[in-house]
Amino acid sequence: METEWLRTFIAAAKTENFREAAESRFITQSTVSKHIQHLEKALQTSLFERHVKHVKLNHLGAHFLRQAEKIVATVDEAYQSTQALKSGFTSQLTIGVAPQIANSTLPAIIERFQQQKPAIQLSIELLKSNEIGEAVYAGAVDIGLSKLTSTRDIQTKILAKEPLQLIVPIGKKNIDPMMLLQQETILTHEYAPYWQEVQQVLQQLPSYKSMQLNQTEVIKNFVKQGLGIAFLPQSVIESVYQEQLLHRYSVKAFSHIVSNTYFLSKFVTANSEAFLAVCTAMYKNRG
Repeated sequence: METEWLRTFIAAAKTENFREAAESRFITQSTVSKHIQHLEKALQTSLFERHVKHVKLNHLGAHFLRQAEKIVATVDEAYQSTQALKSGFTSQLTIGVAPQIANSTLPAIIERFQQQKPAIQLSIELLKSNEIGEAVYAGAVDIGLSKLTSTRDIQTKILAKEPLQLIVPIGKKNIDPMMLLQQETILTHEYAPYWQEVQQVLQQLPSYKSMQLNQTEVIKNFVKQGLGIAFLPQSVIESVYQEQLLHRYSVKAFSHIVSNTYFLSKFVTANSEAFLAVCTAMYKNRG
């Protein structure tokens, strides 16, 4: 049983269309048919119900699909780990990271870590903050950098408590921020844990309006385009502020509200502790 047969079967099983499977695998449709035939002959069973114009995965095919995916994943992992070893890497560290962190502090952290630990191969998984704790607990990633804690029984350490900054379009930098909060649309992130505290202060204003978005980068772009204002952690807006693409305020009424960054891990290892040390140092320097 060849791995390529399995890859073709997986593509065909997911699309239930040999033509689409051929296109996704960059092979001919006749090759797809041959791979499936070889596989069915080896298994001594049919995996698809064949009709005049289409095919449909049968119950044995559905069962075998799960097994085939495991086999291919194991083969791919073995190949990647062997290539890594050949390239000089001695171990691997998989990091689940929230996009907000990935777009701000992560590049500097990675650069510093690779300088200190060049033999460790890093793998980055972008996940929503509410997904990272579960990924760490399940072993899908080794460690997590998140804006949220987890309800799971895993180790949690605070890397940073950052003050919030009110960002506004550069053309409105001379307008009183409290006035802007009543005039402009306040853009919020769906997973911002500090939003409820911000809202409590906003409710003391005569009026305000808000719009929820799901990506920090989109929020910053909206502000740059004059489509609203937003409260974001200092590290997230540092680069666009330095480029003078927007203006920021520290608003006294909101000064007690902070955005936390967490380091999540299930097991303590030499690699995870080394990465934690770099993260701690980088956030300390930024503070």
